[in-house]
Amino acid sequence: SKADLCALMSRDDDGFVRWDSAQALATRVINEVEAQIRQSAAAVVDPLLIEACRGLLCDESLDPAMVAAMLTLPGEDYLAELASHAGGANVDTIHNARWTVQAQIARACQAQLLDCYQRLASTADYAPSPGQVAARSLRNTCLEFLACARDLQPDLAPRQFAQAHNMTDRLAALRAIVFYGDEARREQALERFHSDWRHDALVMNQWFAVQAAMPLGDTLERVQRLLSHPDFDLRNPNKVRSLVGVFAGQNPVQFHRIDGAGYRFLADMVLRLNGANPQLASRLLGPLSKWRNYRGRAELMCAQLQRLAAQPDLSPDVFELVSKSLAGRE
Repeated sequence: SKADLCALMSRDDDGFVRWDSAQALATRVINEVEAQIRQSAAAVVDPLLIEACRGLLCDESLDPAMVAAMLTLPGEDYLAELASHAGGANVDTIHNARWTVQAQIARACQAQLLDCYQRLASTADYAPSPGQVAARSLRNTCLEFLACARDLQPDLAPRQFAQAHNMTDRLAALRAIVFYGDEARREQALERFHSDWRHDALVMNQWFAVQAAMPLGDTLERVQRLLSHPDFDLRNPNKVRSLVGVFAGQNPVQFHRIDGAGYRFLADMVLRLNGANPQLASRLLGPLSKWRNYRGRAELMCAQLQRLAAQPDLSPDVFELVSKSLAGRE
């Protein structure tokens, strides 16, 4: 029961059991909220989960890294995988339900999140030590929660972005601004980050990735524009994975657009890479191969797979994945 999961999450002496129980409880609550959204009912988050999260934030004896992992809600791809066993996943309601649960936890636990965020602030020199890594992890998890509610602490992420002394904190702040901030702040932060780090190819990969993962309506168009960016190179596999791979594999709500534009874009990119780097092309194709998991998208996804299958010069790597993906489909 949810009460049992809450008890295990709060009091078990095995860290893995506590994390696993937290994930199971959060999954169940998100599924409940998704059902409410599908029925056009008011979305209500079970107070059990809220109180359990509040308890975690208040217990300073716990390892911050474990608290961060327990607070982090299950990802949309994982939720979609579970839903695929019960008739298929609806990416839109999953996205809305997960965001609703996260935002309601943030509103109910705002004081505890802010207190934890401020308590873990440090002026010490950066070090990749376990203690510092754990503290940064939980602090940035708190930032994510507070930012997702949008109106709670709108200046928190911009302030961290401006004051951060390490890349972990700066990227976390950039993500919070880009995902949840207003357009002016989003573009200003992206421009500043690019100006500061365009000389570092590995950091620029993160700049491309955070834009590809934005759950916003114009993300696909942004990704298409970034293909022509001076710092992007289609011949560089890391650049391609950071932009195209992240969009297709880590942005379900925009990749699975109901108009099928995300699928067409991925198929186009696979065709462009088919001759130059067939191994990369076949790996990018992975998200399209999961067409059976999604409700209302199978025809659109298979149409692009069939379009690829009809190409006369398809590389063996891509052909193998396409043919296996379509196997058994009438």
